[in-house]
Amino acid sequence: MTLEIALLFALILGMATLFFTEKLPVELTAFIGLVVLTLAGYVTPAEAFTGFASPAVITMLSIFFVSAALLHTGVADVIAGRVHKLIGSREVPLIIAIMLVSGVLSAFMNNIAAVAVLLPAVAGICRKTEISPSRLFIPLAFGAILGGTTTLVGTPPNILADQLLRDRGLDSFSLFDFLPMGSILLGCGILYMITVGRWLLPDKGIADRAARRVDLARVYHLEESLFSIRVLPGSGLDGMTLGEAQLTATLGVQVVSIERGGKKILAPTAATRLEENDVLLVEGSYDQVNNLFSTPAVPVSEELDEAFRYVRSILAAVIPGSAFIGRTLRDLEVRERFGMEVVGIRRDGELIETDLAAVTFREGDELIAVGAPEKLDGVEFPGDLVVAQLDKSDMRELKANLFLLRVHSGSALAGATVRETRLGELNGLTVAGIIRGERMLMAVSPMERIRSEDQLLVAGDTDRIRRLVSMGDVQLERDITRSGIQADDVGIVEVTLSPRSRAAGRTLAEMSFREKTGLQVLAVWSQGEAVHTMLGSRRLREGDALLVQGSWKQIRALGSNPDYVVLTQAAQEERRTRKAPVAVGALAVMIAMVVSGYMPIHVAAFTAATLVALFGAVTMEEAYRSVEWKAVFLVAAILPLGIAIERTGAAALLSDSVTALTGPLGPYGILAGMVVLGSALSQALDGAPAVVLMAPVLLPAAAEAGIGHQPVMMAVALATSAAFMTPFSHKANLLVMGAGGYKVSDYLKVGTPLTIILLILMVVLTPIFFPF
Repeated sequence: MTLEIALLFALILGMATLFFTEKLPVELTAFIGLVVLTLAGYVTPAEAFTGFASPAVITMLSIFFVSAALLHTGVADVIAGRVHKLIGSREVPLIIAIMLVSGVLSAFMNNIAAVAVLLPAVAGICRKTEISPSRLFIPLAFGAILGGTTTLVGTPPNILADQLLRDRGLDSFSLFDFLPMGSILLGCGILYMITVGRWLLPDKGIADRAARRVDLARVYHLEESLFSIRVLPGSGLDGMTLGEAQLTATLGVQVVSIERGGKKILAPTAATRLEENDVLLVEGSYDQVNNLFSTPAVPVSEELDEAFRYVRSILAAVIPGSAFIGRTLRDLEVRERFGMEVVGIRRDGELIETDLAAVTFREGDELIAVGAPEKLDGVEFPGDLVVAQLDKSDMRELKANLFLLRVHSGSALAGATVRETRLGELNGLTVAGIIRGERMLMAVSPMERIRSEDQLLVAGDTDRIRRLVSMGDVQLERDITRSGIQADDVGIVEVTLSPRSRAAGRTLAEMSFREKTGLQVLAVWSQGEAVHTMLGSRRLREGDALLVQGSWKQIRALGSNPDYVVLTQAAQEERRTRKAPVAVGALAVMIAMVVSGYMPIHVAAFTAATLVALFGAVTMEEAYRSVEWKAVFLVAAILPLGIAIERTGAAALLSDSVTALTGPLGPYGILAGMVVLGSALSQALDGAPAVVLMAPVLLPAAAEAGIGHQPVMMAVALATSAAFMTPFSHKANLLVMGAGGYKVSDYLKVGTPLTIILLILMVVLTPIFFPF
């Protein structure tokens, strides 16, 4: 192995690691790889950007345009809408029909678009039939993935397999060469799902029974998190607007409705003004709010100057090379080891006050800590921290950010240990000490039991605590009904993030979701669980589903937002059905041009894309919005890597290794090895780069073993589409994850047997249709 090849392998390994971990966006990883390949001389500047003009990329872009036209003209909706009318309410026939419809649509549409357009229809079927969505959404996604294997344009790996053969001057594939194999795989997938797979599918019990929208509250366990807050006379809330009250930031609750004088105000806005005796129906953590209100807080600076002389305070800076760097207070067991409580961390001039135990230290961080004098006077941090006493300005800042919680005899805190109060978990507060009679207990153990009349010295979000103090008297009531959730003009719906959603990785607060949409999020379904607290600061992930409340006008507006898929057809944007013949006609023109041999696939697809835009089946804005740019740029940037693998001799080296390893197994053994490798790569990477990486290696290995290039590329393309074992292996799986209430383990349980069965079929059947 030469140094040039070794460095190329190192680059590929680094890119594969970044693809798998997604520490960087996958397309950015591909860009970085392309830049390194070019600057290092593996490819010429002219070759570096050939991928962006590749027929494969042109075909992908064009198919996105055609998919958008089929979506916006309602062609896909019409097909989906017929399913329930024709099939009825039986689960097995519904699974068959849903997988067939999604498979047929994905043969000519982007897989993700096919799932997105069918999700609301399938959700509607679940409401009408009382079948849990978890029984139908995985079949929907798997059907779309398998349907993409039936045509040349159904999925990027098929398009790339064809293009890589063309680039080498070899016989490529026609539009329907994949149809026999793809149809068998789809049929086998359906058969598996209605037999073995049906018993492995989870039943989350989250169907909208009796077709009542209010059952979404049951799905998301709202009955466990709904309670009321009454604004008593004299409360600081009287006269405030909801925006001014900042109840979400202060109490971590969402105001679902307001009852005033026997009338209900549903989905109140930020401008709604509160009045005394209003009853606010809120959604959040009752225990958290009860703890806050049952123990009144007062600022330390007002009442604790005398007691504070028994407390020692220090400022400790994290120095270069410190063992603190990259670790947290929890990891370091600071309280136990040093007898002090960290009440703040200053970083770049900003004070961090909440969730201190989870903050990862950086060089230059300053810890503000308090403790008993006998503990802190002799404390040593060898080589880790530089310690100084707080000056007067630091002391003023410290006192301004400390509060006393007074535990009266009726408080929910009395009798509980510090850990049991969950003040840190629920309220973001750090208990720095306890004043008990004349004693000051510092750096208290989590197992310390709180007594009536104790005063807790706490640090936390200063603004939040001050707002809480200003609220004054309120009355909490847990025994409430859900009648205040929705009405004819106000509803609750489930929304899932689209695969290309700009909301992924951001918080609702960062996006100003409520201000921009007029809707409020009541709960988030993530990783198989409903989350009700701290929603504004929670980072959303692909696969999450949101339960939102608001007017139907605002819900319909959200339905036209490409970042979200609203799981009710009533919220979908209006389709231009009169243009449906244009979309179908353009698709027919593309098929005719390819089948007749008049034009290659990329020209035919581009022609169809032009026709749907020209005749108004889709606007250019809608078309651009429908393109999965991440996939396009990924393929364009990764293609030159194949050139580098061949030119350096890395392909020949790997090919010899593959031949030596699998050659004794014969043609079927070699094909089996290729298929397993392709599927394994697709579970971790996108199928497109898997094909690009494998083709330069496997084609020479297959030729040396006497196997034709077409069976190899057919099998590899199909294997990289066998992405069923994790929700992250295909965007279609991610799209249904939140809506179906699935966990990662559900995909592993249902998808693993199907993957094994399909890989065996590929090895057995490929030589029948494309002989060795």
